[in-house]
This record gives sequence, C-alpha cells and structure tokens, in this order.
Amino acid sequence: MMTQQKNLQLIQMLRGVASILVVLYHITVNCFEITGQTFLFGIFNFGGSGVDIFFVLSGFIIAYANVNILAKPAATGTFLKRRFVRIFPIYWIIITCFLLLQLLLPSFYNTTFDTGFNNIVQTYLLLPGHVMLNGVSWSLTNELFFYLLFTLAILIPGKKISFWLMVSYFTLLIVLALTNQPAMNRNAYTEILVFPMNIEFFLGVFIVLLVNHIPKNQSYPILIAGILLFVGGAFLNNNDVAVVSSSSNPALNRVLLFGIPSFLVILGLVKMELSRTVKMHNLFLKLGDASYSIYLIHLPIVVAFFKLLVKFNITNSVVLYLLTFFLLIMVCAGGIYIYQYVEKPLIKTLNKLLL
Repeated sequence: MMTQQKNLQLIQMLRGVASILVVLYHITVNCFEITGQTFLFGIFNFGGSGVDIFFVLSGFIIAYANVNILAKPAATGTFLKRRFVRIFPIYWIIITCFLLLQLLLPSFYNTTFDTGFNNIVQTYLLLPGHVMLNGVSWSLTNELFFYLLFTLAILIPGKKISFWLMVSYFTLLIVLALTNQPAMNRNAYTEILVFPMNIEFFLGVFIVLLVNHIPKNQSYPILIAGILLFVGGAFLNNNDVAVVSSSSNPALNRVLLFGIPSFLVILGLVKMELSRTVKMHNLFLKLGDASYSIYLIHLPIVVAFFKLLVKFNITNSVVLYLLTFFLLIMVCAGGIYIYQYVEKPLIKTLNKLLL
C-alpha cells in the first residue's frame, strides 16, 4: 500500500468538476420540470455522475489520508472527530437555513419533507431512510456508512484480516447487485448494506493499493481510457441505454457507466501527479475546496431560481440560458464564499477544540 503523502491538486480539481456536474444535472432537470424548456439540449442529464466521482474520490481520499493510522487503533477517536467536523457542522447550518426557507416560503422550496420530530432528528443525523429536505443528503448517509467501515478496518488488529474482509464484502456487493436480491431492500438499514454504489468507495480504496504498482508511463493511457469510458457512459445514460436492466438495478448501472470510469480517471491522475509536479490554476483549487459547500447549497437555489423565472414569465430561450449561466456562476461563487468564511473557519475552530 502506498505511504507517500502529497497534496494532489488534480484530485482537488476533480472534486470541483464533480460538484459542478451535479449542479448542471439539477439545473437540467428542474429547468425542464418547472419551465418546460430543455437546457442545452439535455446534454447534462448525465451530471448526476458527479456523485459517482465523489464516491470513488471519497474512498481514495480517506484511505490515502489515513493509511498511516490503519495500524493504530488508538487513533480511531481522532479519525471520527475529524470526519464529524468535516461533515456535520456546515451541513447543520445549511440544512437549518433551508428548513426555515421551506417553512417561510413553501411556494419556492416545496418538498415532501416530513416536519415530524423523528424525521427531523433522522435528517440532522443523516440516518438511513430519512425523508430528504435537501435532495443530496442521501449521498452523505452513504458517506457516513463508508466512514463506519473504515473505522472497523482501523479497529481490527490483523490488517490481512481487514483486507480479506474488504475483498469479501466487495465481492458480496457485486454478487448481490448482479443477482438483484430485492428481499434485502425492504429496510433502510439493510438497503444501505447492499447498495451497489458502495462498490465505488472500495474502488477508491483500491487505487491506494494499486497505484505504486502502476508504471509511470501508464498514467496517460489509464486516464484516457477512463475519460473515453466516462464519455461513453454519459452517451448511454443520456440515451436511456442501460448496461443491465435499469428498472431492476439503476444503482448498478451507475457503477458500470460512471464508477469504473471514475476509478480509471482517478488512478491515472494520482499516478501522474505522484510522478511529477503539477500546478493548477487557483480557481480550480478554490472550486475543489468549496465542492462540499457547493454541493449542499445548490439544489434549493436552483429550484427557487426556475420558479422565479416562471413567476416573472421569462420564457425567451436566450434570456433563460444567460440567466442560468449566471446562476451557475453565482452558486459556485456562493459556495466558495461559504467555504472561505464559514466552513473553513468552523473546521479550524472545531478541530482545535476537539483534537
């Protein structure tokens, strides 16, 4: 397993790309559903693949950043505190703002959110099965499940045991996905155990295991292969072509169309940057830093934006496109601002208090 630690700017850039893809997906969907118009011919219908990129990235980043504590069970508390600080505080702030927004202005952000006590608690704790107020929070629940699995890997004393347990679970996920076992999907907690997109987290971990064994001159072929497969997956997705029956297992389709290509793209980028110095423009790094804030804030803003267009009867396609591009810029700028002045100081302060 790799032990070299380096700030990977290409990976930081990819985080920003993934968040923008998700924003463009929700712009595409809500533009059509609310205004009846198609944004950029629906080219970004595949933009939900940004979540698949995030999942593979999460598996890689967690393993890459914490490889040195796998043999130190005493470090479990520190790992969990850092993950808590990274996920929850800014999520709680933003989700509270959106809850107030829905209560005060339901016409602009009307969801099926259950305001009962149990669901509010489940939503704030990101428990499986919560009725979402922010439509992206399901992915955070899966993220927390992966953190739990990584915590178990730290606590298990024999690392060979951890490795083979990981391989066994990874294999089980594939078998269950291919055989489509619906009986396991009756409960939110059992569903998350067998959710096919968990495969993508493990693909990220495998990058840490594999990258030192890849020849330097193979980084470009791997990267190009991943990009071509990803573009092919986008084409198939946009034309409703499923690798397996999408009605029975859409999550497995996502793994095949976007998870595996993301694995190759990230593997190629990591090998490339570990082999040479890479300098990215500061804007790409800022977008990468702010990717979580962008991810959390964008959906309610996008929904409200298109409802405002309908309210003011803005139907001209050129005007709609221009305003939508302005919306994209404002969402990214807002995410960067929130990261710089809320998320980043909050993480720094809480890490000082808890660690």
